[in-house]
Amino acid sequence: MTALSIKAFARGAPEETALKDVLGRVNLERGHFRHITEASLQAEVAGDGVLELTESEDEDEDDEKDDAEQVRGKPETREELFKAKVEMLQHVGAAEQDILMALDFISLLMSKDAPGSANATVSPALRQVVPLGTLGTDMWERMPVDRARQAQDELLATNVRMESLQQNADSLLAAASRLQANVRKETQYWNEILSISEKGWNVCRLPGQRYRLGVTFGFSESSPEFSRRGIAALNVGSDGTVALERGVGMRPKALRVLLKQGGDIVGSSTIPSSPDDGETTLEARIRYARDSLFDEELYHEMVRESRSLASLGISMKGTTISFLPFQCNISDATEVLFELVPLDDVYNYPARLQARGAMAQATGIVARLLLTQAHRERLQKRSEVPPPLSGRKDEAPVLPILRPVVSFLLHQSAQADANSYLDRVTGLLRAVDIDSTCEKASFKFAEADDLSDAGSLVTEFLHPWISNATLAITSKATALFDISIQLETTLVHNFGTAFILTTSERSFRFGSIDELREAADAAVLSGLAKSLARFAGGDWQCDEREALLTKKNEHIDAETAGVWVTLSGEAGTMSLNSADRKTSWSLQGESEQASIWDAFTKIVT
Repeated sequence: MTALSIKAFARGAPEETALKDVLGRVNLERGHFRHITEASLQAEVAGDGVLELTESEDEDEDDEKDDAEQVRGKPETREELFKAKVEMLQHVGAAEQDILMALDFISLLMSKDAPGSANATVSPALRQVVPLGTLGTDMWERMPVDRARQAQDELLATNVRMESLQQNADSLLAAASRLQANVRKETQYWNEILSISEKGWNVCRLPGQRYRLGVTFGFSESSPEFSRRGIAALNVGSDGTVALERGVGMRPKALRVLLKQGGDIVGSSTIPSSPDDGETTLEARIRYARDSLFDEELYHEMVRESRSLASLGISMKGTTISFLPFQCNISDATEVLFELVPLDDVYNYPARLQARGAMAQATGIVARLLLTQAHRERLQKRSEVPPPLSGRKDEAPVLPILRPVVSFLLHQSAQADANSYLDRVTGLLRAVDIDSTCEKASFKFAEADDLSDAGSLVTEFLHPWISNATLAITSKATALFDISIQLETTLVHNFGTAFILTTSERSFRFGSIDELREAADAAVLSGLAKSLARFAGGDWQCDEREALLTKKNEHIDAETAGVWVTLSGEAGTMSLNSADRKTSWSLQGESEQASIWDAFTKIVT
């Protein structure tokens, strides 16, 4: 026997032997099927006296006997003898191992019921690996049926099935709830995506990320370093809302314009408040990102342009671009500052400190309009036929943004100085009882019909600024004289503002406001002297160049009596002088109350 089978005895013999039992019995009795032949079966049947062996069967049997004798022959050499010995020892060892394993198995099986006798026969190796008493046997088929135990087992099985069904139901409900939440999130996500798409924003896939959407808010005609930043990812939040992700460190910023005079802030442009995570909509966040990118590009272009405009009074102080008009008085000049500030860390100046806040806001708007015009010109150039290919690399041109703004500010400063001078002169003329009509200098824009679009409006800022002011002096409805002042500001050929003074005789061109004041004072004095000469009549003669009135003395031919007029429009003073008398008028402090005609009569009499 090569195997040992231990199983319970059957209660009753089956009506028909199973095939597996027949095959097992044949294997135990006769060995493997390859050793069972027809001749051996016939020999077995003949041995029982049932039938005679045939000739062929006898021959086959003889052949088998001869083969068996050859196999079972004695070894002829020493090697064959040792080989047979080794083979025999192997079989003996295998049999011994099978017996010891069967003994260990029986001993382990008995150790549960009879540990004393089993402990003496179990091997030490098995005792170290498996504890005694861990294997047992029972006669299940001979045990009586326990109806109570069966009912309890069925109840337990039913409870287990019910618990499993309940867990499955809970899992299905949880999956349904999760699916409902996902559907709600997806609905919220796509509703917001659809809302920004309907408002004109371009929703697209992110480059290199197949399953993420993004929105394009940049400007196609921006410089490459800014056009690549004009796209942001649309990330879905835990509640289905869409969050705009521009990247790490992308804080919203804005360009602020400050006006400083005498070291104090007198004007500041408005800065939008920082977006609040809980209140700002997705579309508003996209606008914040677009405006921030636009202002960053604007500041970048202004920094590039400022490097070549140091002669115009533009300088960089840290991260601030400052401009101080070079043709103005430093103590009274207004300094303009451009700075890029983050929205979440910005100081808003109080309204009481922003007397010129509208001016600062207008300056910022003009700078943004100029950058928009540069984008428009780039688009128009790109739509034209490209030039022939060449090996020369095209360099990005410096956009004209600061230059038109500086031209505007210079012209405004020149206008303010000229109008302030005219105000003082007209005030002095009123004080001396001389009528005058003054038309101050102001900006002249094209008619509304000519400004058909934003490009036409911005083009006005790229042209030279020209303003005109006139001063007409009359007396008793009689025109005495008039002067006109023309201001022309350009930064193309002649930097700065040119002042052109025109009188009835000729025109003069000056490069500074001080020269204009001196020439205008001289022109007014000359006109006043001529008016006094006509008022005096007689032998009075007028030297227009010196504003001097002279009359020949009747008694002493060699001597003459003279009266001259002095005027300082900047200081706001005027005087009528003779050799021994003087009458003064001033806009500040003590001033003569008489008219210039009465004062002249009093002096010459």
